[in-house]
Amino acid sequence: MKVSVIVPVFNCENYLEKCLLSLLNQTQKDMEIIAVDDGSMDNSLAILRQYERDYPKQLKVFAKENGGQASARNLALKYAKGEYYGYVDSDDWVEPDMYEQMIKMADENESDIVICDMVDHYPNKTIYHHSSEFQNKFMVTPSACNKIFKSSFVKCLQFPEGLWYEDFEYTTKALMLTDKISCVAKGFYHCHCREVSTMINHNAPKNLNMIHVLDHLYDFAIEQKLQKKYKDDLEYLVLEHIIITTINRVAEQSHPQKEQVIKELREYGRKRIPNLSVLLSYQRLPKKRKLIAYLNYHGFHKISKCILRLKKLIN
Repeated sequence: MKVSVIVPVFNCENYLEKCLLSLLNQTQKDMEIIAVDDGSMDNSLAILRQYERDYPKQLKVFAKENGGQASARNLALKYAKGEYYGYVDSDDWVEPDMYEQMIKMADENESDIVICDMVDHYPNKTIYHHSSEFQNKFMVTPSACNKIFKSSFVKCLQFPEGLWYEDFEYTTKALMLTDKISCVAKGFYHCHCREVSTMINHNAPKNLNMIHVLDHLYDFAIEQKLQKKYKDDLEYLVLEHIIITTINRVAEQSHPQKEQVIKELREYGRKRIPNLSVLLSYQRLPKKRKLIAYLNYHGFHKISKCILRLKKLIN
């Protein structure tokens, strides 16, 4: 089997058929689709079972009690037989030749990971992301969905269950394990963007999951004896994903615990980065982003919030 594509499903009856058809009609024929219904309360499981009956050689369906996307993916990984793993969310869809082209790239270059571009579809706009372009491998979009992973080197990996940012942990660990990465500059992966998502949320305390994920990455680097190799990269990830992105996100929320959450995020960032000014990745930031990082690091996130809002109004 060349590729196993894993689809976690939860309450997506309005989008699921488009997702499944985009996979069932792939030009890459030597592939399996493993869909796991994660305790859906709508008609999703019935749709899956019907497609399983219609396409028994291509689609395998499993059903479980609700445990989150990570647990659904981990269940599927137990049954995946492919030389490569791919992941698709059940409200998204892919181009017909996505897996054929990405596997071709992987085989030609003996790659462990192949990355393609992504397209976000909102009700009133479409945004193309050049996800295949990056200066450093740890700057890639953390999504697992616009990538294929060679199964032989990621078999040791699982998605962290019960946490947000599970893609970030899984993808970053995979990136730590290899430099054999190829890219296809085509928008193969299409995201159906809704207001309810991990990145657009109002649950301030759950954003503290990013601390747990980063702790897991530090522990993984030690386990793999990679802590020296990736010392600067891990500090960059703290800078980018704690000091800048997560603090900015929580600052925009109205949750009553947001100030306490921001305090914990900042304390964690200062623990991992005791001297911001000497951090190479901080010094290399563009001026405006560098200012936001400085303000957040020193507890002036409210000023950052005003600057970012003003910038958005000007744009």
